[in-house]
Amino acid sequence: MTNGMHLKLADLIACGAIAVFGIAALMIGLDYQLGSLRSMGPGFFPVASAILVIVLSAATAYETYRAEPVARDVVWRPIIFVSLAIIVWTQLVDRAGFAPAMVALIFISSLAKSPFRPVSLLFMTVFLIVAGWAIFILGLGMPLTLFGR
Repeated sequence: MTNGMHLKLADLIACGAIAVFGIAALMIGLDYQLGSLRSMGPGFFPVASAILVIVLSAATAYETYRAEPVARDVVWRPIIFVSLAIIVWTQLVDRAGFAPAMVALIFISSLAKSPFRPVSLLFMTVFLIVAGWAIFILGLGMPLTLFGR
């Protein structure tokens, strides 16, 4: 394997992994009724989203394959803090409620990159909690509480 292809390998593997998730979502979504464009069934959005993920991952892989190779260092701080934030959110959202889970998610993920900006972080937190409440709890009627069960 040439050195240029070796540098692209990690990106191509990532594109393949995303495509595999898209294919898995497509297989799961096909178990639901699709419906039509006028009367969408419960499987319509998951199938459409999965197809979009597969197409975009294939396009990204193609673009990566054709591009010049770029040597990059792995930056662990964002990977660790964003992953930790998602894990904490999944553990808190049902027990503590949507708002505390969002506060934890935003605060922990903000540690992924410096500098720490508390004022913009506060505004973003308030906006995302209100928007999430309006979309998911009010609009979609998801069985979430704003604060605890």
